Amino acid sequence: MTSGMRNKRIRRAGPAAGLALILATVAGCSSDGGNNEDPIDTGGSSSPSPDAEGGEGDEADLAEFYAAYWDALVELENSEELNVELLDGFVTGELLEGEVSRLRDFRANGLSRSGEPVIEDVTITVDEDTARIESCKSEEGWDVVTGGEVIPNVVPEELLAFHPYVVTLERTSEGWLINETLPQEEATISCS
Repeated sequence: MTSGMRNKRIRRAGPAAGLALILATVAGCSSDGGNNEDPIDTGGSSSPSPDAEGGEGDEADLAEFYAAYWDALVELENSEELNVELLDGFVTGELLEGEVSRLRDFRANGLSRSGEPVIEDVTITVDEDTARIESCKSEEGWDVVTGGEVIPNVVPEELLAFHPYVVTLERTSEGWLINETLPQEEATISCS
C-alpha cells in the first residue's frame, strides 16, 4: 500500500483513526523528550561493568557517540524534511530502514516534533566488540506538531515519565553502530 493510499484511508476513517496512527507512531519513536537545556546527562553516570573487557576509552567514545546520536535523531524528528543521512554512522542498515519507515508515515501525515527529549542516567557496558547503553528518557518536552502547532495530549503518558531506553551496539570497521533497540522490560536500570 502506498503512503498516499494510507493517507486517504486515514482521512476516511476520521479523526479517531488519525489519532491512533499518531499515537502508534510516537510510541514507536526511538527517542523521548524533555525541555532541558542539557538534555543528555552522561556526566559521571557512564560506568564500566566490573567484568567488561572494553576499556575506559571505549566508554568515553560511546558516551560521546550516544550524545551525538540523540542530537542527530532530534534534528531528524524535528525537521519537516526526511533527511535520513543524519543517522549515517549511528545505526545499522536494518535499524535505519525501520526509522525511515516510521518517519515516512509521520511526515506523510504532516507531523514532526518540536523540542527535545531528556536523556539521563546513561550506563554503558562494553564487552570487546559489543556494547549496551541504557538510559532514562522522557518525552515531556518533545511535542508532536503539525503546521507549526503542537498537538496536545498525543504523547502517551508512559513516554512522558522517565523510562528505560536500551540499545545494543557493535564495533564495525567504521566504528560503533547501534544495531538494536530493546524493549523497556529488558533494561537492567530503573528510572522511577
